Amino acid sequence: MFGALCGVLAILWVLLGRLPPVPRPDPSRPALSYADATARFESIRARDGPVVNPECHPRVIAAGERTGRVIVLLHGFSNCPKQFDLLTTHFARMGFTVLVPRLPRHGMADRMSADLGKLTAEELARAGEGAIDIAHGLGEHITVVGLSSSAVLGAWLAQHRTDIDCAVLLAPSFAPHSVPAPAARRLANALLWLPNFFIWWDPRLRADLPGPRQSYPRFATHALAEVYRLGFGVLDAAARSKPAAKIVLVTSAADDVVNNDVAFELARRWRSRGGDVRTFEFPASQHVHHDMIDPEQPYQRIQVTYPVIEKLVSGA
Repeated sequence: MFGALCGVLAILWVLLGRLPPVPRPDPSRPALSYADATARFESIRARDGPVVNPECHPRVIAAGERTGRVIVLLHGFSNCPKQFDLLTTHFARMGFTVLVPRLPRHGMADRMSADLGKLTAEELARAGEGAIDIAHGLGEHITVVGLSSSAVLGAWLAQHRTDIDCAVLLAPSFAPHSVPAPAARRLANALLWLPNFFIWWDPRLRADLPGPRQSYPRFATHALAEVYRLGFGVLDAAARSKPAAKIVLVTSAADDVVNNDVAFELARRWRSRGGDVRTFEFPASQHVHHDMIDPEQPYQRIQVTYPVIEKLVSGA
């Protein structure tokens, strides 16, 4: 009896490690002109009805014509494009065209919306690919900058899209802090199997969480599992082939949210396949926490992070 139980547990352990693969979306449709790109952008923006926070609409800062370089900024988990507003103005002053899409099921006016629980890896992939398609009409050379969950999306795009010049991955969320990759893979699968539930970012403060008021005070377990599912799809692909774009991986030794070792493993796999991968880590002494972008975070250190990120993006 005990042996049979152990056998069943062993089978479950193996099966839980097999996350459903994330298929590529439909073939890409790059914008053919500046007018085409702006028309697509306005069409997407027009879909944002009253259920979307007015501060969370997608943004584009453009020169009125196609430029040499466009930067696509992908906001973090449970936040929205407003997170990048200050950094967007920095890049615009540097002469870049900037596109900041709103990712699916983010930025709702109701910060307690349950819509985030319906997020899928496929939705994220489609949204990322659609943003790259629009960026083609805005600029010749495309750089993608993603934070946390959207850094995972940036890694997905860098793995598959040959029309991206560089992906800058800021604190990518491939696994929870201190959870090794094999356990994180099984955790993601278990969360997908279990009913969805919401977890407060701070169980003590709950909806009174200080910081960005456009950000959700809680997150959905299914949505988090889908982010991990997308990430492990990238890790698996990186074991077979080199990335299609150059990579800049940015981590912080003080990050207590994600497991940096999994991101380093991805960089190792990419390099072993001939990928062009550079890394930068903020030392623990600089106290750079997970959200290194939003100036409204109580722990923000943008005076440390912004100059580094701007330099890495400019030189990518």
